[in-house]
Amino acid sequence: MTGQQTKRLILVISLIAHFFLIKISAQQDSLHIEGKTSAETIVHNGELPPLWMVALNSGRWHNYAGSQSLIAASAGINWHLKNNWRLKAEAEGNHTTGYSDTYLHTGMIGVQWHNWSLSAGKHVFDPIFTAPNQGSGSYIYGDNYRPVPRITFELFEYTPVSFTNNLFEVRGGISQGWLPDQQYGSDVLLHEKYAYLRIKLGKWQPYGGLNHSALMGGKRIDGTDIPVDFWATFFGKGSEKIGGGDATNAAGAHMGLYDFGAYLKTSNAEFHFYYQIPFSDGSGSLFWQGNPDHILGIDWKPEKVPWLSNLTIEWLQTTYQSGNGMPDPGIPRDMNDGHFLHYSNLDSEDMLDLFGIDKENWTEEEIINVLKKEVNHGNDFGGRDGYMNNGMYPTGWSYKGHIMGSPFNLTEKQLEAVRPDMEFHSNVNIKNDRYKGLHLGAKGNAGTQLTWQTKITWIRNFGTYFEQYPGRYTWEETENYWFKDGRDQWYTMLQFNWAPQNTNLNINLAVAYDGGEIYHSTGLKAGLRYNF
Repeated sequence: MTGQQTKRLILVISLIAHFFLIKISAQQDSLHIEGKTSAETIVHNGELPPLWMVALNSGRWHNYAGSQSLIAASAGINWHLKNNWRLKAEAEGNHTTGYSDTYLHTGMIGVQWHNWSLSAGKHVFDPIFTAPNQGSGSYIYGDNYRPVPRITFELFEYTPVSFTNNLFEVRGGISQGWLPDQQYGSDVLLHEKYAYLRIKLGKWQPYGGLNHSALMGGKRIDGTDIPVDFWATFFGKGSEKIGGGDATNAAGAHMGLYDFGAYLKTSNAEFHFYYQIPFSDGSGSLFWQGNPDHILGIDWKPEKVPWLSNLTIEWLQTTYQSGNGMPDPGIPRDMNDGHFLHYSNLDSEDMLDLFGIDKENWTEEEIINVLKKEVNHGNDFGGRDGYMNNGMYPTGWSYKGHIMGSPFNLTEKQLEAVRPDMEFHSNVNIKNDRYKGLHLGAKGNAGTQLTWQTKITWIRNFGTYFEQYPGRYTWEETENYWFKDGRDQWYTMLQFNWAPQNTNLNINLAVAYDGGEIYHSTGLKAGLRYNF
């Protein structure tokens, strides 16, 4: 589609939405239709676009391309019916020069009853934060990637449990999605769910929740199909149907996130305190046994500070990932002609000759303790998890070049844009999933028509275990590993939004600078939006 044709398409969508808004809303109060059109552009002079100009924008912007523009038009219907029923539908069409593509960005229909909802189509699934903040986004799920086709069933708001005298509240949901044309994996199934419990204790409302995301089906790198064992993947159990490592571990690929916190409402402000723990396997899920990876955040919404409406501070750490011990007990590649063998597949004679282990009469715990000392440098097995990465699904939790979660993870394409000469030693797409850093975000008012927003982030990046220890089952590190001692990077952005009085216009202008030991980029972003 040419640029002229795109402009005509967006104009037609805008006029239709505007017409129905005037004609129908005037006739029936229960039906609300809204729409908007927008045009934005990013100009930058670095290896990558500044992070906070492209991140958390549902994958609309290309995150390793040059300067780019985006034209969008959207419309939505919200129809309130009798007995607390509500119908919803929305669609958004985009044209982006970054992807050189005109496409349907979102398109969904849904029905709601009280706090229950059922939605189908291309839509965002971002249930971790119930209210917007100025943080770095959800570590899993989130709005950092382009919406995918999915069916979602949710109790989307905290709802009192009646037999507890409304002391306890719950919310939760399940979503089944499809990832079309994944690199290496063809069409991959995406299964996600969450469950939360909150306690109402006056001003304080503590809560706890568990989030789960899993990949299943698709194809292996050699082109063979990966069988789907839905219920084994649902519960994170082993599957003989899939076989291989999935027979003894968990079927499919998994990421989880514990989410603990509390809400506090005072006469002057609202606070949200949260402590989130990511994990990708059974050892990481046992956080009480020592999992220091976390996202620690404080969100503050003051009511009596005229110039400030929201302040969010986060400390993030994902460097541990169950430690740097080998994933499974056995003989690593540098001791067995380039292959790893699980101890259960080793002959008794080999075990006795190599380690003095009497396999026939020793317990599993005794065998593993000797292997831990002899081949794993005293570390526990089950380490090198690789958050958002997976060997069977090399694309991992990414889609159309964007991470399906925290934007601080860096993909192979992003690093190739920074260092074209960089050599990689594994097939996984995410080349930086280990980092720690501090994030600050804020927004407020600079007058009755002018608002501002800023984000400042420092991240020290350590790459991924997949690249640090090629093959995973070795203690020989990559020579001159680029992320060895960590590489610092700053991401900054300041944006102003002007909404002229008595108009439906919103004009935004942002400046950004990213700098550090990975790349440097200075950018300008400008846009215009018209709401119907």
